[in-house]
Amino acid sequence: MTRNWKKDLTKFENFLGNIDIQKYAHLRMIKTVEQDLPRDLLPLEIYYRYYWDTTDFKDYDDVFKIYWNEKLNPYIYDFIKKYFYGCSLQFVEEGFKARLYRIWMSILTQFHFQYLWNALFDEKLISTPELDMMGIDSIVELNEVKIAIQVKKVSYRREASDRRFTRRQRKYADIVVEVPYLVIDLYELKNKISNPRVKESTKTKLQNALEVFNKNFIKLNNGFVIFKEEYLKHIRKIMFIEIKARRGKKITYEEILKW
Repeated sequence: MTRNWKKDLTKFENFLGNIDIQKYAHLRMIKTVEQDLPRDLLPLEIYYRYYWDTTDFKDYDDVFKIYWNEKLNPYIYDFIKKYFYGCSLQFVEEGFKARLYRIWMSILTQFHFQYLWNALFDEKLISTPELDMMGIDSIVELNEVKIAIQVKKVSYRREASDRRFTRRQRKYADIVVEVPYLVIDLYELKNKISNPRVKESTKTKLQNALEVFNKNFIKLNNGFVIFKEEYLKHIRKIMFIEIKARRGKKITYEEILKW
């Protein structure tokens, strides 16, 4: 059955706008489970199940309970024996909840890009947990060229592009395109711009970041940031211009922002 992507997008955006971000603010400070998670402990399959493969969108508490119940025996117990022997189960659970919340917020951002793309364009994105584990958020085919898309969070400080186009990824795609998602504190940014003690060169950089944000993103009332339609149309246009000459290469997020 063909999905009604516009309908699904509307439902997903309503869901994103109703997330109680403040409820989970304390989780940002908890960083007790920072080890690399083995494949069996990754939450991707569960997140895809409820937020991409279906529209059975669940709040974070519910989806974490599902994860915890499915992974506790034996995977989490084995993880505890290796890294947290002697710690209480409650302590480890709190650490996992904080770690998976950060992954949850990140993948919801990725999924919004994908829902919006599929609602706008005839060329549909394909996205699976297996691709995600290889650093490919989604794949789309344009003019017989398979394009891997990576949604990359960046700040106004502009981190360097660090994800390579690996040999394994080349089996699934001809080119990689990094899609920048600007993560900034608008309140802090505006205060710095208006602060007379901040250097003019810094203010110029901050003002540019603010303009990029306002042009390409929407901040919902609860603080969640989503993509604008015009931004995806801009990215798709770049793809059509560049893909033939970029086989086997990457279009970095820096290049996307320069266009």
